[in-house]
Amino acid sequence: MVLLTAAVLALCYASTISAMAQQWWTDEDMGHGFLVPLVVLWIIWRERGRWRNIPVQPSLWGFGLLGLGAAMHAVGAIGVGLFASSVGLLLSIVGTVVCLGGFSLLRAWSFPLLLMLFMLPKLAIVYNQLTLPLQLTASRLAAGMLTFSGIGVIREGNVLDVNGHRVAVAEACNGIRFLLPLGFMAVVFAYLADPKPWMRAAVLLAAIPVAIVANAARVAVSAWLPALDSGTPHQAAGWVIFVVSLAVLIPLRWLFNSLYGRFQEARQ
Repeated sequence: MVLLTAAVLALCYASTISAMAQQWWTDEDMGHGFLVPLVVLWIIWRERGRWRNIPVQPSLWGFGLLGLGAAMHAVGAIGVGLFASSVGLLLSIVGTVVCLGGFSLLRAWSFPLLLMLFMLPKLAIVYNQLTLPLQLTASRLAAGMLTFSGIGVIREGNVLDVNGHRVAVAEACNGIRFLLPLGFMAVVFAYLADPKPWMRAAVLLAAIPVAIVANAARVAVSAWLPALDSGTPHQAAGWVIFVVSLAVLIPLRWLFNSLYGRFQEARQ
């Protein structure tokens, strides 16, 4: 029954799933999208002992969610965009869970289902509003890092000049490429490393400034070392900085736990 329902759902949303996969493949900001459904399925399987003990209580409210998802899918199909169709897909998945298992199962699966938000395509109107401010933030921070390091730099808007080597903080370097995958990995890390649900939100929020600073560091390095401002070296430097950003989350989790422990002691 479950497999048949999943097959029907995949067939109904085949065009949306195909378009999402195409964006994950072509848009470097969304490359992590391929990992999201795999991680979601793994978490559901990992916690199968817990949710299998939940009594199955199918609810008719699921059909309402399925109808809303279908409406979003139709709106996306007539030209509103892939984002609407993708939201329709998630609503239909939630509706299917409620139809088959009820709200108790939905609560048990709430975390992996929320993780699926990371695979949604970028909402163009939000992305366009964030791009320029993030570019300017990256250039300001990068200039500050270089100045603090004793390296002379001239900043003109989103352009950095270091000893005649000019680097423009392009749209692709606005930081979204760090922010989305780092946020996803931060939540998964918190899930694996700490049983407290609030830790996932805390580490996710902490990942935002970490991603912004990490992106600025990549810009600063590219401006300082011309060999790293394009091509494979530039990508390799980005991967190194991304791994360092992930490592930063480890002491941040320790810090949050320490603050939480002190807060609990103060309440006693």
